[in-house]
Amino acid sequence: SVCLLDDEKLTETDLYSQFLAPPDKIGENRAEISLPRAKALNPMVDVSFVTKPVDDLPDDYFKAFDIICATGLKQEQLERINNICRDSNRKFLCGDVWGMFGYMFADLIDHEYSEEIVQHKAVKRGPDDNEKNARETVSITVKRRAIYVPLQNALSADWSKPELRSRLRRGDPSYFVMKILLRFRDEYNRNPDPAQRKADTEILLRMRDELVKELSLPVGFISDSLLTDVFGIVSGAAA
Repeated sequence: SVCLLDDEKLTETDLYSQFLAPPDKIGENRAEISLPRAKALNPMVDVSFVTKPVDDLPDDYFKAFDIICATGLKQEQLERINNICRDSNRKFLCGDVWGMFGYMFADLIDHEYSEEIVQHKAVKRGPDDNEKNARETVSITVKRRAIYVPLQNALSADWSKPELRSRLRRGDPSYFVMKILLRFRDEYNRNPDPAQRKADTEILLRMRDELVKELSLPVGFISDSLLTDVFGIVSGAAA
C-alpha cells in the first residue's frame, strides 16, 4: 500500500512538475486530487491520502510504514522523520528539485545487497597444447554491506577535518548548494520564487557568502550561476 501525505494546495506553478494532479483542481489539496491518477498506475495497490501537516502527526504514525520518501520539507522536519525511521528500523529517502538542481539522500541504516562481479579466468587448452592459456569471462555474485549515516550527521559534517577538506579539490559544490536551499526554505518557509527572481537571488547569494565564511570554503567555490538556475521545478529534472 502507498499513502500520499501533503497538506499543501495545488498552485498553477505546481502544474509544471506535478504528473498526478489534474490542472482543473487548482486550490485543492494536492494529495487528495492526486489519488485517482495514482491509483490508475496500478489498480492492485491500495493508495490512500492524508492532508494533515507533518508537524501534527505523532512519531508512531511514521513507524507504521516500511519506507518513507520525503520532499518539500524543512530540514528540521526531515531530520525528525529520519530519526524516527532509524529508531524503528525503517528505511528513509528524501530529495528535492529546485529548477535544474536536485538532490537525493538515502538512509537504509544497515543494508545488505548482492553485486555481480565480472572476472577473467585463465583456462588451460590441454596438456599438449603449447599455445598460451585462453581466458574466459565468468560472473560471480558477491555479498556486500553498506552502513548509512542519518541526515542530521550528513548535514552537520565538520568540513575543517582534513579528510573532508581534501574532497573540496574535486570541485563539486552540490552539497553546499543543497545546504543553501534548505536554509532558504527554513528561513522563508518557501522555495525560491520565479516571480521574485531578482530579490531571491540576492538572498541566495547572501546565504552563499555566509556559508562560505562559516565553513571556510574557498572563495568562488560556489559560483553565482549555480544559484540562478534554482527557480521553480523543471519537469524534465523532476522526471
